[in-house]
This record gives sequence, C-alpha cells and structure tokens, in this order.
Amino acid sequence: MNFIRMLLLSTCLAGMSFNSSAFKPTDKTVFAQGYPEQAPVTSHKFTFEQLNREGIRLSGALPSSDVNFTNRIDKIIKELSVKLKHTNSPALLSQLSHIKVYLNDQLMAIVPVTPLEYDKVHQTLTEQTLKLKPHLVRNYNTIRFELIGHYTNEFCEDSTHSSIWAELDKESTLKYKAQQIALKSDLSHFPEPLFDEFDYAKLSLPMVFAGTPSKTATQAAAILSSWFGARADWRGASFPVQYDAIPKDHAVIFATNDTKPHFLADYPDAEGPTVEIIANPEFRYKKLLLVLGRTEEELITAVEGIALGLPVMTGRTAVINDVFHLKPREAYDAPRWLRTDRAVRFGELLDYPTQLQTTEGSDQSVKLDVRLPPDLFTWRTDGLPIDLKYRFTPPTDKAISRLNMSINNEFIQGFTLTPEGGKSVVSELKIPLLSNDDSDKDRYFSVPGFKADIKNELAFKFLFSTEKEGFCTTSARGGELGVIDDDSIIDISDFHHYIAMPNLHAFAQGGFPFTKYADLSETSVIFPSNPSRLELETLFTVAGHIGKTTGFPIFNADLHYANENIDLTGKDVLIIGEVENFMAQMNEQSQLSVLLEQSTREITQAVYDGQPYDYALANEDAAATVSLSSYGPLAAIVGFQSPFNTERSVVSIMANNNDDLNLINNTLTDSGKLSQIRGNATIINPYKVHNSYLGERYYIGSLPPFTYIWFHLSEHPLILAILTLLTLLIISFVLWRILSALAKKRVETQE
Repeated sequence: MNFIRMLLLSTCLAGMSFNSSAFKPTDKTVFAQGYPEQAPVTSHKFTFEQLNREGIRLSGALPSSDVNFTNRIDKIIKELSVKLKHTNSPALLSQLSHIKVYLNDQLMAIVPVTPLEYDKVHQTLTEQTLKLKPHLVRNYNTIRFELIGHYTNEFCEDSTHSSIWAELDKESTLKYKAQQIALKSDLSHFPEPLFDEFDYAKLSLPMVFAGTPSKTATQAAAILSSWFGARADWRGASFPVQYDAIPKDHAVIFATNDTKPHFLADYPDAEGPTVEIIANPEFRYKKLLLVLGRTEEELITAVEGIALGLPVMTGRTAVINDVFHLKPREAYDAPRWLRTDRAVRFGELLDYPTQLQTTEGSDQSVKLDVRLPPDLFTWRTDGLPIDLKYRFTPPTDKAISRLNMSINNEFIQGFTLTPEGGKSVVSELKIPLLSNDDSDKDRYFSVPGFKADIKNELAFKFLFSTEKEGFCTTSARGGELGVIDDDSIIDISDFHHYIAMPNLHAFAQGGFPFTKYADLSETSVIFPSNPSRLELETLFTVAGHIGKTTGFPIFNADLHYANENIDLTGKDVLIIGEVENFMAQMNEQSQLSVLLEQSTREITQAVYDGQPYDYALANEDAAATVSLSSYGPLAAIVGFQSPFNTERSVVSIMANNNDDLNLINNTLTDSGKLSQIRGNATIINPYKVHNSYLGERYYIGSLPPFTYIWFHLSEHPLILAILTLLTLLIISFVLWRILSALAKKRVETQE
C-alpha cells in the first residue's frame, strides 16, 4: 500500500508530464486524437432561455442575432448540435428565403423557411437538428442566425417590410459532449481549472481540511473564498467543506506540517508558506490546490500570496517569502464600486475592449455595469450626472435614427442621430433616481420612477433607420456603427454618504455596512468555537458573496469565537451560526424582530402583510409579536443597531437548526432570491422569502448641518411648519427693528 501511495504521489508531482512539452494554455488540439487513458465525457444541454436569450426575433430591420456559449479550458468538445425550434412569416417565399447559421463566423447550415397556410398558423412551429463542427469551438463561442427574407418576386422590394420575420423559440436547445483534458500541473493556468471564467455555471469549490480547522486556518480559507467569490462575480460561489477526504472534483486543500489529510500523510513538509498545484491522486483529470505552511499563520501568508502575487506564479510550486501591504484600504474604494473621490470615465468600467460599440443589424445594446456605494445619499437630487459622448455613422438627411438610453430596463432618454453625427456628440444629462432608503416609511406612496440601485445596468440602443423615396427606392443598409465614447463621464463625487439602517437590501446587494472598507478592516466576524461543517460553509459562502460585491478579498476581517472576550466598540459585527451565549448578550441590549431557537420562533410583524396593505409593513403601531413552536426548515438574516456603538451595525445569520443553513447558502448564490432580501429581517423557508420592515431606525454617515436638519424635519411636516412660522416671525421682528431704527435715525437727522 505504501508503494501504491508513493506511486500516486509521484504522479501528482510529475504534473502529468506525458503532455507537458506539447501543451499550451489555449491549445487543445494535442488532445483531439486521443488520450493515454479514457477521459471522462459529460453531456450538456442548454435551452436558449438558459443561455440568456428569451427567444429570438429576426426581421428585415434586424436580420441577425446571436446565441453565445462557452467551453472550459480543461474540456474539449467532441459532438455539437443545435435543435432549432422556429417559425416564420407566412408571407415569406420559401424558394428565396432562408436562415443562415454560423459558428464563430463560419457558415454551418442553411435552414429553409417553411411554406405556411394561413388557416394553420397555430401549427407553424418547426423543429430541425443542425450538426455543427466541434473543432471550431473556442473558449468563447457565438452561434449567429441571419435571416434572408423575401416576400415578392418583383424587382421592387422593401428589405425592412413588416412581413419579413422569423422567430426562434426559447426552448431551442444547444447540446454537446465534452471530454476532460489532463492539464499540466502548472500555476501558470491558475485560477483555471479550479475557476474558469468561461464557465458560466455557479462555482462550487470544496475546501478540504484534516479536521475541524482552527480560527487561523478558517480565516485563511475565508480570505481565499472571498477571492474566488470576486472572480466568480455574478455566477455565485459556494464552498462545501470536507474533512480528511479526497474530493472528486477540483478542490483546495489546507494543511500544515502537523495537520495533513491522510492522503497527504507522506507529502513532504512545507518549508514556508507554499502554494502548489497537483493532480488528484484518485481522479487524475482533477486538480488540487495545496495551501501549505509550517504553521497555521503561514496559511494566511500563502493565501495572500495567491491573491496578490498570482501574475508572477509559474511552475508547480510557489513559496511565498513575504507579503507587505503597501497601503491600507480607504473607505468606499472597493474596485467594483464607482469611485466617489473623482469623476469616472466609462473606459474605466469596461469588461472587454469593444464593449461600447455596436453594429447595424445587431439586436444587442451597449451595456455597462455601474455599482454605487449602498449609502449614497440621493435625497432631493436630480439624479446621477453623466457627460455622455457618442459617435455614429451619419444617417442620410431623410432617415431618422435614434439612440435610446435606459437603466435597469427602464427608459431614461432618447437622442436623435443627425447627419452631423460623424463627430463626437456630447450630451449632459442626469439619471433620475429615488432614494434607496429601504426603510423609508413613505416609499409605498411614491410615484414609480427611475431608480439607480446599488447594482445597475446602463444600456444604450442605437436604432438605425433606412431612407425610402417612393415605392421602389430604398437606400441600401450596411456598415452603420454606433459607439459610446469611453471618455464619457459619470460623477458622484459631490454626493454624501448617509443611510437609514438596518437595511438588508444594502447587505444583499453591496455587503454593506461591512464593505465600506473593502478589506473588512472594521468588521468582526463571530462564529461558534466548535463550528459545524455547514457553519463553516456558510461563513465561506458569505465571504465569497462579500468578495463578489467589492471585487477584493477580506484580508483584514477579524474572526472571533463567540466565547472570546471581544471589544466590539469600533466594529460592525457579522454573526454566523449558533452562538447562543453571545446572542443572549446582544438581546439584552438590542431589539430583534426575529428570533430562532430550535423549534421556538418569535417574530414581530405588521398586522397586514400583502396587497393592498403593504404600507402597514412600516407601520409600527399596527404590529404584533408572535411566539410559536414549529419544526420545518427555516433560516433568517436579521439586522439591528450594535449595542456597543450607535454608529455601528450587526447582521446576524441564523437558522432553526444546523441543516437549515443550506437555505442561507442557496439564497446568497441565487440572484433571484438575493434581490428579494430587504428590510431589517428576512425570513427564508424552502419556497419563499419574507421581509419585515419593523424595528427602530438609526442612521449612519454624515451630512452638512443644513441638509441634516431639513432631511429629518421632512418626516415631521407639522414641526416643520411650526419652525417655518417661527423663523418667519423672527425674521419679521428683526426686519421691523432694523427699519424702525433707520426711520428714527432719519427723523433725528431731519430735526
């Protein structure tokens, strides 16, 4: 057995050298003709809806549309097909009309349109399976559909006629088989294959320990989880915890010289903070990232080396000599947030070089993600100021082309594209918004409007029209381009930071208040002294969620056991798991609207919950406290003011029992459920998310004195009216005294 173990380990250390000389990071052709042994093959099937296309409509005005899919670096596509469900206009001539299908700009198939009978329109859906060439597949792939439509044999034909259309159903499917590739064990690939940016699925990355990790080892894993969470971004990331077991997938192993999983018992001791990538000794097509150290403190150094020194890591092993943080993080400097100290160019927000450009005939808008600090104070402001610059191919004198701008799918403003538009056009505008105060008592009576939220999508749609002169004369289309200039500017540097708390929407979408400092340098995380596997998994999932919102690892978060003597005066507090003694101390000094203790549950809730009585959710006079016993799955996220500092906040993540923490983990990695988290308490069951807006509000941040006074008096119109009247009386009295003195002086002068 020892011989077999050493043989397996030597295979890991060799990094599968059988292909190391020929393999390049983006070159998969070396594996096209076969493998030294049979590699795993998996089948995949995605509907167009799952690929973010809610059906595709092709028309004469917009004849082309795309469906995109990706391929991981450690897989090669062996079979590829599209099952196309489509229908077309009955007016199209089948002998002249067709749909061209391209894979990465290579023509793959011609799909004829189907002659339709007008009395059988309900039977028009046609299915066809198209075989595509798998050797053309790259990491990022585009399947393009282009409609060639004709409705008449006559010489005169309008290419944009309304009768020219075809629709591809959202249930059309993309199917392929992918064979695993045995990558070389080299940190040059990292973070692939553990995380692949071309894999759009949620990241699930196991964290493996020899046993229950210490607080220091837990902190190292939390930092690495936040780094992977930042990489995963919108995909979401979960981190299952395993003890002393060989994982079946890509995974991270934490080990010191004294605490190693059994399958690494004979692995050489670390000589310092070390990062290594090896092949899984039992599942050879999977990789293990080893985070090693002589002591547990060196595990943190190794993780920091991964997060900060990745660009210069090559080979199988990297030993971290030292990590020195040049400058501590400042407030509101999260890499994914819009800067608050100066104006920001659109060019600084790009994910790829051509993001701000679109072409004629494309149904895609120019899109830009804008993330705002959650506590941005927007009360009584006109909106977010933007200096928008755009360029476009000049239309003809009689053609009317437009540029439409929207935020979060809500229209903001439209611009007419004039023939002089070959030069850059500058428009000063503001994005209308409403206060993002999640606990504003008047929010249910506000007129619906445009709202710049914490995470926003700016979209710009260029609409190029054609010029038609008479029945038979239509100008030819083609070559039209629209570009949003990367020197366009958005500026929030004049806004203040002030927000009503508790506000779980700010936590769910922006990790606030902990993310005010991106490295969580003013945050304390409290968790049980003997955490369960699921409590650790929840901690790592929350760390990944926070890393996603900021784009930066939580290097400086303080982790504490609940039974420690902790000074929390200057800290925001994040509580995870069952910490009954600590929560009892918190409960004595704070008001919780939700409390879960095994089968005993207590909630303070408004009398009415649901339309048309939503206003009662914020009416504390119409509330009641209910205590009951129940045994079904339940979890909650609760926010309240810190009893140790009125300027600080507490967010507690609790569950009815340990297994129910999975409800939290699933919610934090589900964008749909995450968007439902609001108020000061969110109760989660397996099917629904409920919110409570009750509880005492408090404010954090600062405002100029005059703005502060008017903002708070605005909630009390009677007091405001009385103060206004008193102010007028005082001003009138002062003016009367001044005028009386002037009149008396003038009379004395005349005498």
